[in-house]
Parts: sequence; C-alpha cells; structure tokens
Amino acid sequence: METLSADILIEILTKLPPKSLFRLSSVSKQWQSLISDKYLKNKLPLMLSGVYHLSHSAKASSTVDKPRFACFSENGFEDMSLGFFPFNHISSIIDCCHGLLLCYSSVNDLYYVCNPILKTWFQLPKVEKRSKLTILAFDPCHSMQYKAVCFTAWRAQGAEVEVYSSETGIWTSCLLHFGVDTDKMSATIRYFDGVLYVLALPRSVVGVNLETMSCHRIELPEKVRLDGCIGKSCGQLHYCSKNGKQINIWVMMDSNWRLKHSISVQSEMVKFSAFHPELEIVYLWMPGKIISYDLVNKRFDDVCEFGSEMKDAYLIQMWLYPFFTW
Repeated sequence: METLSADILIEILTKLPPKSLFRLSSVSKQWQSLISDKYLKNKLPLMLSGVYHLSHSAKASSTVDKPRFACFSENGFEDMSLGFFPFNHISSIIDCCHGLLLCYSSVNDLYYVCNPILKTWFQLPKVEKRSKLTILAFDPCHSMQYKAVCFTAWRAQGAEVEVYSSETGIWTSCLLHFGVDTDKMSATIRYFDGVLYVLALPRSVVGVNLETMSCHRIELPEKVRLDGCIGKSCGQLHYCSKNGKQINIWVMMDSNWRLKHSISVQSEMVKFSAFHPELEIVYLWMPGKIISYDLVNKRFDDVCEFGSEMKDAYLIQMWLYPFFTW
C-alpha cells in the first residue's frame, strides 16, 4: 500500500464490491480515511436495505413476528445477522433509517443504534421519561450525525419530545406544535435533509425541522391513503398514493403539487416501497420479490427475488442510501 499513491488506491477500491470496502474500513485508520474519500463514495452504487418480517405461513419460529434486517445484493435478499450486538436477544428493531437500526430493550429500558453492515453499535444514555413513540433520524446525504426522537407526551396539537443527538451525546427537551390535531397524525414518517415528514389526516404532511424544532404544514393534493408515502427524489419532495391497481406519484414544484406519473400494476398486492434519491426510479414490493419501475422509460425490472426460504417475507420499510462509514 505504501508504494501506491492514494489516487491509484482509490481507483482500485472503486472496483471492489461495497461489502469488501466495509470490511477494509475496519483494518486501520489509513484505510478508513481512503474509503471515506468523497470521490470514492460518489463512484459507488447506492446501498439497498430493508426491515422485514416473515409471515405466519413461513417456517414456525418463536421469532416469526420479530422484525429483521436484510441487505440486497447480487445474491438476492440477504439476511444480516445481528449476532454482533450483545443485546440482540433482549431487543427489538423499532425503527430503521438509511441503513441504521434503532433497537429497544424493554428489559433494561435502553435504546441502541446499530450499523448491521459495519457490525457496530452504540448505547444511548437513558431517557428520563417514558416514550410513547421513538424514531431514528439519519440521512448521510445531509449529515453523518443521527438523532433519536422520543415523543414522551401528546398535546392537543403537539407533543413533548426528548431528542438525542450523536453530535452532543445528550438528550434535550422541547415542545412541538404540529399545527394539526395530534390524533390526525399518522405513523407514516420519513426523514430527509434534517426534516421529519409525517402524514396527517385528512390531507396534510407535517414537516418537523429537527434543527430548529419548528413545524410547518403542507397540504397534499388528495386525501391521505393508508399506503401513502412521502419521499425525496432528485432534490424534490414527492408523494405517492395507490388506488387499486393505480400508483400515482406527485411532485412538489414551486410550492404546488403536480401529478408527475401514474403507474398501472397487474395486482393490488403490489405496494410502493421507495423512491430512488437521484434517479427517476421507484421500487415496488410484490410477494417474493422487489421490482423497480423506470419512470422515464416506462419499464419494469426485477431487482431481486427473496428465495425459497424468504418467499413469504413482508417488507416493512426499505431505504436506498450512499455508501458511508460510521
């Protein structure tokens, strides 16, 4: 390594699969520095991962309903073991955000953030108040720091929250005012560019800025549907809804929503999973596989099949994110 320049090494590293790079990043600080190079990250494909569970028709197991994590690769839907995490047997995955997992143990009342690719984990300081809902906020395109948001009490149009920041290492308290009745807020939440987006009935999305802890309401182009989803793609806010066999995709342009695409699918079982953050591509779940749809070329493509052992897997949440070290 000492006989090669950093530029040459980086070009060599771009030819390796991401998993090999993850392993190399833990060899030494020198390797980690090279692999963290911005040029190298931009040359690598996005990682595709998801949280899923097996249906009751799968093999009988005491952990059938326990959420699990998988990474998508050329080998298909690959289950990632959390055996490196010593509290795995007494913890459950309660949220996933761009490849990081938020785990909670009711035994010791503690939260943990895990990176299943790098096999690293961190225990959060104990939060003082009992949580009603806790979510993870992490977007490596925006910042390498993450936050855990713990909603400890609901108010008529807001909530009391405790926010943990990996940058400061402490929990801070604040009061949020949603601008809509709290009982209208849904559990459909996405995090991008420092903002939590929460779908709210009957036809709104509430943006919670985690830097300023301020909220703003955006009216949606139609009533919120059960499988509605908010996302960001190509730098713009998108909203997806499904009506029977029709998937509609709206984009926010000049503070107004515009219907950008309508996708016809063959089965009502097909569900929207994720937007590609950089390309005009969306990802869809159907029993046994993940497919993509190119919005420009109007073409479906298979992304991966789950395999016989996981054919009954149900995808709870899926993310695409850039290669990163943590």
